[in-house]
Amino acid sequence: MAYLPIDPADLGRRYEEVVRINSQSGKGGVALVLERDHGITLPKWLHPAVSRVVQAEADATGEEISSRQIRALFDKHFLGVPDGWGLHGYDLHSEAQRTHGKFRLSTASADLLLTGEGQGLIEALIDAVNRRFGASVEVVEFDEHAMSAGTEAKALASVTVEIAGKQASACCIDEDTSLASLQATLSAIGRALAAQDLRQAI
Repeated sequence: MAYLPIDPADLGRRYEEVVRINSQSGKGGVALVLERDHGITLPKWLHPAVSRVVQAEADATGEEISSRQIRALFDKHFLGVPDGWGLHGYDLHSEAQRTHGKFRLSTASADLLLTGEGQGLIEALIDAVNRRFGASVEVVEFDEHAMSAGTEAKALASVTVEIAGKQASACCIDEDTSLASLQATLSAIGRALAAQDLRQAI
């Protein structure tokens, strides 16, 4: 049977009414809705993780998931910052081709200062977390790109980390590209450590 491309307008419908997300939908459909309706272009390696979250919601409710619900699920499970892992401030300086960093995390009681070093800002952050929590953090995937053109464009940073065999992913959107990368990494670490119950009380 031949497949003929059609314009939904020819059927008296809009495109968003044709793309439906339910428990049988593929991972590409979720990414398409986020990009088309919300300007969020995800790296391909993140598509399966986001799709799993949306499809789990579809399975639980037995209903189709709207574009607004997809964005809310993405905000909650990927943009949301785990308690105690919010980046309150950071200071970076380079010396002898090494990046030295100080990172302040916001906690319920007080700010927590982490220090580390590496060949770049993410490596310095990972070193700081490993020193403080005694966890061996590995960055499995990383992506950062501008969401639009212009000097004031926001950046979307996406990170997947692995700790003790457990992977977790997180994202951050911010005009400060360094902050976006650091916060996305911290959020992913926070989720992975929470899942492994490895984080010490602070």
